[in-house]
Amino acid sequence: MSNVLASEQRRSSERGFTLIETTIALVIMMIVGLGAASLFFFAASNNLGANDRELAMAVAQKRMEWLRSMPLNNTTRTTAYSYPNGGLQATAQPVVETTNSGGRPYQITTTITDLDTDTEDTTTSNAIPPTIKIITIQVMPLGAGPGYNRTTTVFSSVTLTTQRTLNRVGPHRS
Repeated sequence: MSNVLASEQRRSSERGFTLIETTIALVIMMIVGLGAASLFFFAASNNLGANDRELAMAVAQKRMEWLRSMPLNNTTRTTAYSYPNGGLQATAQPVVETTNSGGRPYQITTTITDLDTDTEDTTTSNAIPPTIKIITIQVMPLGAGPGYNRTTTVFSSVTLTTQRTLNRVGPHRS
């Protein structure tokens, strides 16, 4: 009989987890697991958005390289802009075009402005055409891609800007 009492005392001192303790531990582990899973899906979505931005950058660089390879002279300076056979005349309004790259449509907005470095406001001075062009290209992916569910954020487009000058002496240099 004393053996039976000793064995019951050992069992009572060897208590395990109760059902409530186990349930609480599982709930805490589930909350942590769901938090980690949501971070995984957020990262995957942003990686897809980064891929779209990379393709947009490639489109913008291709267009900018075309504009930079074009000689800037009196002929191209006064020829209206149009891709791929246009010139570098200043655009009154931004020129908006659509192209495809990597199976995705992109909107390309090109703006060419003249920078007048002549500070004089005389008739003779105003007759001298501006010799500096500021070229801005903005490329935005179109459509409802997974990384672009917010189409008006800073991260939804790529913008490149450059300056071109004529190879001649300006109005205030001799």
